[in-house]
Amino acid sequence: MRVLTFVEIGNFFYFLFIFLLFGLVVGLTALCHKLGKRFSYRFISITLWANFALHFLKQFLPNYYKLWPYSLGDSLFPNLCAVLIFLSPFIFHWGNAHLKDYMYYIGIISGVLVYFVPTGALRTDVTGLEYAFETTRFYFCHWPLVVCGFLMVEQGFHKLDWKRLWSIPLTFGGILVLITLDQFLFGPILKFQGYPHEWIGENGVLNRFNTYSAMSNQSMQFGPQPGPDKFLSWLYPALIPGLAVYWVEGERYFTPVIWMLPFIALATPPVGILMSLPFEHKQMKLDVLSLRQRRKLAAFHRHKGH
Repeated sequence: MRVLTFVEIGNFFYFLFIFLLFGLVVGLTALCHKLGKRFSYRFISITLWANFALHFLKQFLPNYYKLWPYSLGDSLFPNLCAVLIFLSPFIFHWGNAHLKDYMYYIGIISGVLVYFVPTGALRTDVTGLEYAFETTRFYFCHWPLVVCGFLMVEQGFHKLDWKRLWSIPLTFGGILVLITLDQFLFGPILKFQGYPHEWIGENGVLNRFNTYSAMSNQSMQFGPQPGPDKFLSWLYPALIPGLAVYWVEGERYFTPVIWMLPFIALATPPVGILMSLPFEHKQMKLDVLSLRQRRKLAAFHRHKGH
């Protein structure tokens, strides 16, 4: 009988963590309803600050301190989830409506995606103590993105407005710029461990096919990772040459951040409306009815004018 010692897509551990995530959402939502908003606010706040602290305290785990100081890059802004873990407590307490929208939509999407595609935990032997710690940390630091983002809205600490969805691609782009700057500013320090010295070329940071792409391009801000090419390559010719894509020595490069924004803009309305629907369905219905009435009124005035 085969003994399971690692997380792999489709195995017991894979589905166990997914089940635990959705169990947490359901269980903690019920608990917050029972204990009230005061408890809910404190729970969300403590969870977000604890996750923020873990973002830095993980440097004391064996997998990190043995690579110090180079492992410090993982406690900065290497990817979308890391940025959200860092910023979420500040957004929850002091962020404006647009940032809280981002925390809700992107936090839930990115958190759920990590559980379905747990790249940081795949094939990690959980029988070893340091790897068991890292696998536990990996899953633990992502569930607050889903649970706290959802509870923030479900408990009434933030009100969604589907008419604000236009700002999501802009905020998303700003976060990608932050991740890109993190790689440009902090990346050269990592050259002491073999980080490439150049930006363009076989070993350049912007080359998504080299051995460093998994480290520098986790959020695909420098272009699609090689894996999705077979699904996305048919779209590449539609990208604007010189703006979204450019060529160097016969190799296609993607303009950092900008190449992704059209895709985010196209995905935001359907996904955003679907995620808003549980909380905004009444307002959406009123807005649609209001729009119909305005159109009828405008048509009536045009007809009367003739």
